[in-house]
Amino acid sequence: MTPVELPYVPILLNETFITALWDTGAEKSFISEEVYRNYFSYRPRQKTKDRVVTAQGAPCSHLGRVELQIRIREFQKPWEFHILDNVQYQCILGIDFMKASRLTLDFDQKSLIIPDHLITQMPKEEKLIDIDLTESKLDDEQQRQLKALFNNFKGLFSDQPGLTHVVYHEIDTGDKGPVVSRPYKYDRVKQGIIDYHIDKMLRDGTICPINSPYASPVVLTRKNNDLPPDSPEAYRFAIDYRKLNGITKYPRYPLPVIDDLLTNIPHTNVMSTLDLGSGYFQLAISPMDIEKTAFITRNGTFAFLRMPFGLSGAAPNFQKAIDIILQPVIGRFVSVYMDDDIITSPSFKDHLDHLTQVFTLLRNAGLTLNKEKCHFARDKLKYLGLIISKEGIETDNKKIRAITEMKPPKNNREVSKFLGMTGWYQKFIPRYADICEPLYQLKKKGAKFNWSREAQDSFDQIKRTLTEAPILQLPNFSEQFNLFTDASGVGIGAVLQQNQKPIAFASRTLNKAERNYTVTERECLAVIWALNKFKTYFGPLPVKVITDHAALTKLTNGKNLSSRMIRWALKLSEFNIEWENRPGVQNVVADLLSRNPVDSVEGSKFRAQLLEPSQ
Repeated sequence: MTPVELPYVPILLNETFITALWDTGAEKSFISEEVYRNYFSYRPRQKTKDRVVTAQGAPCSHLGRVELQIRIREFQKPWEFHILDNVQYQCILGIDFMKASRLTLDFDQKSLIIPDHLITQMPKEEKLIDIDLTESKLDDEQQRQLKALFNNFKGLFSDQPGLTHVVYHEIDTGDKGPVVSRPYKYDRVKQGIIDYHIDKMLRDGTICPINSPYASPVVLTRKNNDLPPDSPEAYRFAIDYRKLNGITKYPRYPLPVIDDLLTNIPHTNVMSTLDLGSGYFQLAISPMDIEKTAFITRNGTFAFLRMPFGLSGAAPNFQKAIDIILQPVIGRFVSVYMDDDIITSPSFKDHLDHLTQVFTLLRNAGLTLNKEKCHFARDKLKYLGLIISKEGIETDNKKIRAITEMKPPKNNREVSKFLGMTGWYQKFIPRYADICEPLYQLKKKGAKFNWSREAQDSFDQIKRTLTEAPILQLPNFSEQFNLFTDASGVGIGAVLQQNQKPIAFASRTLNKAERNYTVTERECLAVIWALNKFKTYFGPLPVKVITDHAALTKLTNGKNLSSRMIRWALKLSEFNIEWENRPGVQNVVADLLSRNPVDSVEGSKFRAQLLEPSQ
């Protein structure tokens, strides 16, 4: 073989990506001294008296042996590697490994072939992927096609979490020194549970023993299940990384705004949601930072090779990895928030193609899915705390129940919490601002808490209205957008519609300076604010702005404008606007929104309270 035809195979050694040479002339398996020094120096090196020579009989500098976890797709096994100096290959897999693994080399194509049935550890009677499709409303042929797709991607639904090296989780502590904590004390039963989890993670290749200057303690938290208190699965194993997080620089990568994600979901007939099983564990720790994840127990110190929960910056780094992996399809038919992905399609045929594209990207990146939490080919499903269907977006009764069962607030802080939670659903409620006005008065600075009859009525009405919230239509980007705006002396409001069906409602209060604006200026402010609020829907597309203030329709051609109005006129020129004047009596929805409104609340601020954890 010529050098370019040598059989190479991508492998994972202790969850680090390495390119290995498949060498039938080597009796043992080797890694280079450079690879050991850069990636695995935390692993103890064993001395050896073995002598190693090249195929030409020349002696090699033999630096010892090290045991590493080797993984090739689903095949994994601890394996001993000899460390050699001055070799041109990162890793050499020799006859010892070939015999033990039973992997074969196909010379017909002069390349290494690794058949799935050889590298996947499965029962003798291979079972097809079993995914429940009873709620998918598919006919027999459609179910057959979808199940065939699943079985073409068996490895994607592995019980073991995958691993990607698209992004490593780095722990940037700058020039700060190591942090050390003593292990927490546990009784005999809980100590046994800790040992159980450690043994399991060692077998899975999630952690490794380590000699590290860092040490964080283990914490066990009770899960919300009915298992007995001595059951290992009754507890969540975690590490108290507060000291480490205190010296870690937070990565600057933004999480998506949930409202923006929902905005960009197009009108759809078929959809699926995907869940990446043990999502964080599918991201590798940077080899240079493995020692920083060290945690201390009675049986020694261990470190994570995969990203655990509790590390600062885990969420943005995970989002970054998923964004990179699914970049070719995000915004086309995929929306992504962390490990929750939604795929939307106009037809079942399109959906099969879309799923194939997504599955291919995930498999190529080394990720796996939790089939129990995936939902395929539905016409209605839950996503990010809401219900998505071909009719539109609606509230989830289970989430609403958490609000409707709340007892009246006992102080101003609880009032703010209630308004924060209901504010997430503000776009579903056309009279939200008007209804909440008595509660908003209790939020004012220095206001004394006085739970009046008006406040109780407001509290009861907003809960009742939430149970009757309308379905918000998903945007159809080929149809006309209509934007209704209006302003009063204290607030501004807007409704975005298509075909006389609401897409979203919005309102906010005017500040002290804005309340001194002229009527025309307030009306113009309402338009400017609404266009910015909803621009992610229509962008450069035409939008009809419907207002009950005739002067606005002539704004772009007006004369003798104030400097403020001139600036706003220039701002309006950025949008593709068609103006329509409609008397207030016909503009009643937006008009209602502007009467005594409350401040807008960004929905993503409250996602922690409204979204169920995926783990």
